[in-house]
Amino acid sequence: MSRRKFCKKLLAAGVGLCVLPLFTGCTALQGKRFASAFSDNQGQHFVAWFDESGNILGQVRIADRAHDLCHVAHSNTLLAFSRRPGRAMYVIDMQSSEIQSTVESAANQHFFGHGALSNDGQWLYTTENYFDDDYKAHEGLIVVRNTHNFAVESQLPSGGIGPHQLASLMHEDTLVVANGGIHTHPASPRTKLNLDSMQPNLSYIDIASGKILEQVQPTDHLLSTRHLCLASDDTVYVGCQYQGPKHLAKPLIFSHQRGEQLSSLQANDKQWMAFQQYTASLAINETGTTLAVTSPRGGVISYWNLKSGKLSSIETQNDCAGIAPLGDEFIASTGRGDLVSHKSHIEHLLHWDNHMIKL
Repeated sequence: MSRRKFCKKLLAAGVGLCVLPLFTGCTALQGKRFASAFSDNQGQHFVAWFDESGNILGQVRIADRAHDLCHVAHSNTLLAFSRRPGRAMYVIDMQSSEIQSTVESAANQHFFGHGALSNDGQWLYTTENYFDDDYKAHEGLIVVRNTHNFAVESQLPSGGIGPHQLASLMHEDTLVVANGGIHTHPASPRTKLNLDSMQPNLSYIDIASGKILEQVQPTDHLLSTRHLCLASDDTVYVGCQYQGPKHLAKPLIFSHQRGEQLSSLQANDKQWMAFQQYTASLAINETGTTLAVTSPRGGVISYWNLKSGKLSSIETQNDCAGIAPLGDEFIASTGRGDLVSHKSHIEHLLHWDNHMIKL
């Protein structure tokens, strides 16, 4: 792979004297621009936006580590969602490079790190958890806010426990959400409290009524449905994280169309084992021919032919995490601070951790 310098203005832009800042969420903006939340190795947290050559265009320091981002085009703002069990969402003005406001979740609720915009950009939908002092598992929430002052307009049931990533279907007034099925509590946020009884699913929700229109579950209840992306025809691709015995090879990536069951993409057991039972970000290239899925635990980036549903190739890439379309190719982030594509390898200066999504 060829190499070229990435984020050559990083130090000049004041992200710090750190060699390995930690990225936690990235989005591709219009005009081949990107934005990401990251943390430096002094524990400071930021959101920055930059072009495809790595030139920093703006940045803002935030109080918490963020997970994913949304770009609100009509106001040119970035929304940064704190990682679970964080309660803050930062509204960042890209023109002034300032925090416009900080939106907090309701009492006894926290964000799950993801949000999605309506197709017209007027509404924001966030996955959130309601918790109590008794550690009781509650159905997840989809909280609806307007994108002008971010006031809460309504709350919808997510259709399951532990909702994570969601998206607005392009051709109907419906949300699709991956309910991971895992019950957690902010007092011990990484402890999985219900593995024996977890029931992950993919749920379709009518936005107007809040009615659950359709649900599908993986055949194995230990396949936690986590991240997803949409094709142009509203086919959903969902990535799972398996919670069962480490030696088992399980399909981890599925496609779904309304009225059907989840359909596993095709790979052999050896190839599935390369993921180490874990997927992170999913993205479809701009020509709609290829799906890319990362696995930071397995250290691989996989590329799938969407016409055949078969694995096209799998590349070793240490601690890869985020992925986003870049023309007919992809750009992926790694925990070593690299950005990688089929055509180029962008030099180590930044440490990424999570999602890139094309908006």
